[in-house]
Amino acid sequence: HRGDGGGPVTRLVGAELLKLTTTRTFWGMAAAAVALVLLIVVLSVALDTDPTEDNVRTIMATAGFSGVLTLVLGGVVGAGDYRHGTIAWTLLITPNRLRATAGQFVACGVAGLAIGAAAYALAAVIALPWLAGKDATFPPAGDLLEVFLGCVLYAGLAAMLGAGLGALLRNQVAAIVVVLVQIFVVDPSLAGLVPDIAPFTLTGLGAAMSGVDSDGDLLPAGVAALVWAGYAVLLAVLAAIHTARRDI
Repeated sequence: HRGDGGGPVTRLVGAELLKLTTTRTFWGMAAAAVALVLLIVVLSVALDTDPTEDNVRTIMATAGFSGVLTLVLGGVVGAGDYRHGTIAWTLLITPNRLRATAGQFVACGVAGLAIGAAAYALAAVIALPWLAGKDATFPPAGDLLEVFLGCVLYAGLAAMLGAGLGALLRNQVAAIVVVLVQIFVVDPSLAGLVPDIAPFTLTGLGAAMSGVDSDGDLLPAGVAALVWAGYAVLLAVLAAIHTARRDI
């Protein structure tokens, strides 16, 4: 699959990944995501005096918090090319702006998946032996695998949505502010005012993918992932159209 002057799609994604992983921002956000998850897991296990099966599942689902930071990371990366002026070099190599946006979009998703997997793996290494020492009742291995896959997928999709938003806004500060306001102000307000909308908010979708126990109030994890992916693709397409219509 070749486009105008850009080489194979995989090469474009690889180049974006290389650019992403050679920045201090990426490693700083990755470390912050893992540290946040570990802090929540340690506190949850330490304070749980009678870890039931549901509690264990909920504790492991906290790895999904990494998705909040990969969402921010995606926004920073998506707007970063415009902030630092490197978008011109990107488009010299890949004149097709849709492909350039798609390459960054996919690269952010891959990076988000890696961060989510690392956060869950480290949380499991710390939490599971500790919980076993507390005679916890563990859910079936299949349930824990489902939580793992959901948390990792959430982190990857969150990074992709953030990248689309950042590329659309072209401003790192604005992207971060929009993400934080959406998660901590808009989502809770919508959930309180119109409960039927709550499962379709970013917070509700992230909780569903991560496997948080919601007493059936949230969408099934697979459906939530599809809805989130739809949001992310919509933002990426809007960003690509916006980029194609403006001079760089």
